[in-house]
Amino acid sequence: MMENCPGLIKMSLMIKKHLLAFIILCGASFSTFAVSLEEELELGAQEHRKILAQYGVYRDKELQTYIEKVGNRVADESSRPELTYHFTILNDDVINAFALPGGYIYITRGMLTHMNSESELAAVLGHEVAHVTEKHAFRSQKRGKILGAATAIASIVTGTPGVYELGNLFGGVLLKGYSREFELEADEVGAEYMAKAGYSPEAMLKTIEILKANDRIEIEQARIEKRTPKVYHGFLSTHPDHDTRYKEAVRESLKLLESYDEFIKADEFLEKLNGLAYGDMRQVGVVRKNTFYHPKLGIKLSFPDGWRIQTTGKGVQVVSVVSDAIFTVTTGRMAKGLSGRDYLEQELGLKIREGRDVTISRFNGFLGIADRADSPFGPRPLRIAILQDTRKRLVYILAGAGKHDLRKIASDKEFISTIFSFDLMGKDDRREAKVPKLQVVRAEESTTMEQLADESPITNYALDKLRVMNGLYPEGQPEPGQLIKIVD
Repeated sequence: MMENCPGLIKMSLMIKKHLLAFIILCGASFSTFAVSLEEELELGAQEHRKILAQYGVYRDKELQTYIEKVGNRVADESSRPELTYHFTILNDDVINAFALPGGYIYITRGMLTHMNSESELAAVLGHEVAHVTEKHAFRSQKRGKILGAATAIASIVTGTPGVYELGNLFGGVLLKGYSREFELEADEVGAEYMAKAGYSPEAMLKTIEILKANDRIEIEQARIEKRTPKVYHGFLSTHPDHDTRYKEAVRESLKLLESYDEFIKADEFLEKLNGLAYGDMRQVGVVRKNTFYHPKLGIKLSFPDGWRIQTTGKGVQVVSVVSDAIFTVTTGRMAKGLSGRDYLEQELGLKIREGRDVTISRFNGFLGIADRADSPFGPRPLRIAILQDTRKRLVYILAGAGKHDLRKIASDKEFISTIFSFDLMGKDDRREAKVPKLQVVRAEESTTMEQLADESPITNYALDKLRVMNGLYPEGQPEPGQLIKIVD
């Protein structure tokens, strides 16, 4: 049949040619995965579209132009001038930066929040450019992934959709980083690029210290909260605190430093960050200190100091300091004429063992305890309240449960206090409930980090977080006249 289909024969020969090249390559070295420039660009473009769909782009034309200027200044000194580099700010508060083959470089809002100079930005971008020029994404593939790589190339050649999915080839390193060998190589090579572009490689050492300080805070907070810490993967995780060899290798690049310092305007980088969105953009509502505002519904409530709020698929939940109690807020529809207790028993199927009718902030409702109801911890007794908004025909369902509760509710006092804090938002609340943003201000004679932390809307560890963001951790104070970042 194939002799009657010249097109199929040609395609088959093309696939065999590519696969044969991979077989020969793999036989020589399973640690190397070589592709042509055309294939690399195609792979990078495919994955770029998936990255944008997953994370979203942060829309700030002026800041984007600035990032591209710095990134291209470094990339112009790289060993692969044939590539067109694409620099993208991702709308994510997680501290991260990564690269894809073909010259696609990404930096998150969260990472930018922790940078304090153009040179530090150049260090991060230079490191990621080095991952591209040294082809670490391909070189890191182990023997077990070669078939997947060959399949990816076959997908490009044949145009068959769905053969290659994000994560099969590059997803792991985006989450976990590369091996210590490749991360150190990216530092050394990236330091050379930035030095040739006129940036001091010392900024790379400063950047690592800032990110390490942030990780220390996150690890300690996660330990207290009994959860997995969210730490930056990349070059940070590969460097011990006293890695002399690494520091010497980076400083060796100082010999290559060009005299371009006049193009770096002091404070320009920080000024570009003024107004940068802060926090999780996917979170429902706004948190200020220990008060949660939901402008769309026009409601607010206060939770205990130290508790943290999270968005869920059905609403929001507030988690205690050590993660042994959870309070949830969800909404529902209620049939006309149905009482609060009826709704809990008939609509939600709860067995109410005690309770009473209440009125909280002009909302009629019911407050009680449900026996052995579903909770994030499994079947537990619930402190539960139902509040009716007859105008909107909505019900607010507020429920709290403890991890180790049997019949008594250990955090009942906190749950009841949170329930009775439920209220409608007023004009002052509307002004307070604006999305937090990074503000760049000039320190005065009397400015202290303690004062800034006390005024900050950051819920937990405000002092430590502000110090890390400004490169002043663990005990630093701003100098009078210094530009510093706050959250407001």
